[in-house]
Amino acid sequence: PMGVLAGVIMAIGRLTGDLEITAMKASGISIFTPMLPLLIVAAIIGGLLVVFNNHVLPDANHMAKNLMLDIGRLRPTSTIVPGMFVDEIEDYRILVGTKDDLTGELGEVVVHENIPGGSRRTILAHTGRMEPVSANRMRLVLYDGELHESAEAGAVHRRIHFDRYTLEVTRSSELVRRDRESRGDREMSAMQMRDLVDSLDAQIDSLTCQLALVGSTDIRALLDGTVRILERGTVFPDTAQSPRARHNRTRNHLTSMATELRLLSERMASARRSIHKFGVEIHKKYSIPFACLVFVLMGVPLGLTARRGSAGIALGISLLVIVVYYLFLVGGEQLADRGIVHPALAMWAPNLFFGVAGGFLTARSLREGKPIPVPDLGSLRRWLWKRGSDRDGEG
Repeated sequence: PMGVLAGVIMAIGRLTGDLEITAMKASGISIFTPMLPLLIVAAIIGGLLVVFNNHVLPDANHMAKNLMLDIGRLRPTSTIVPGMFVDEIEDYRILVGTKDDLTGELGEVVVHENIPGGSRRTILAHTGRMEPVSANRMRLVLYDGELHESAEAGAVHRRIHFDRYTLEVTRSSELVRRDRESRGDREMSAMQMRDLVDSLDAQIDSLTCQLALVGSTDIRALLDGTVRILERGTVFPDTAQSPRARHNRTRNHLTSMATELRLLSERMASARRSIHKFGVEIHKKYSIPFACLVFVLMGVPLGLTARRGSAGIALGISLLVIVVYYLFLVGGEQLADRGIVHPALAMWAPNLFFGVAGGFLTARSLREGKPIPVPDLGSLRRWLWKRGSDRDGEG
């Protein structure tokens, strides 16, 4: 859309500077005559952008994401995840309790070493540190731990305490390509996101039914149980239990019910947030291409006002308009993601605003004069000079 706006301003500005627009008006040709081919070209570009956003861009983003993840796996430090055994490093299985990506500090490190032809070793350390050596190599420096080593069956088991132990870890430099099945919102077409939104709507309906069922049974039981608590001290009419046991049983029942209600509410809120997020992306795939037509309406009166075909002026004006447009777009996206406004309104509001402004300026361009009123500095100087002369005459 920015290219369309800059091109329209440059073309119309050049025609205006060469007095071509004046000659057209003198011949009785309306400004809508040169606007028609511009609108046709903008419609073609917008249609191609819709196809690109729904068929090319999602797959390209998905392939780029997969490639970045595969490249990240080449780095040994990226494979270490706290709380999980990592066995992607050849001959080693590593488990860490904590990991600081900024400093490389590790906590509660467990390393299982099984080198072919050698003994099997297990290394335990309270703390450690990762030191990247190269793109596919790193050094593990372990502190305050012990090493357990055993050879074949029947051999003597050895345990060695250490204050500092260094371990070199090497990854293969070959890039292994993998394909993920899951996709993010930027990796799906509008049709795929609509199917996902439909499934989320069905999930919300199911959760609403469950919530209503809980509200019609457990909430009523809670109210009835509260009365029983006040009257007999328990929700469950089992007088054989001790007062302490009746109290604990009642508390556990109420806590379980409250937890179930909270989980249902959180799942519904998460589904609604996902619906808002996908709704924004769906409308964005169509609202941004439609801006090509809107910017034709804006570009023609701006080009008539510029009266010059300079690329610098055209780019400057178009950049200013685009910045305001995307501020509207980003602000609307944030509001829609939070559920404050509807995604359709948030994504189409910039087109509506600039479309109305462009239509108003285009209507003004049908009249003689500038579409955008600019102060006439020559008339202002003449008025000031005349006013000064009148005061001198009076003096």
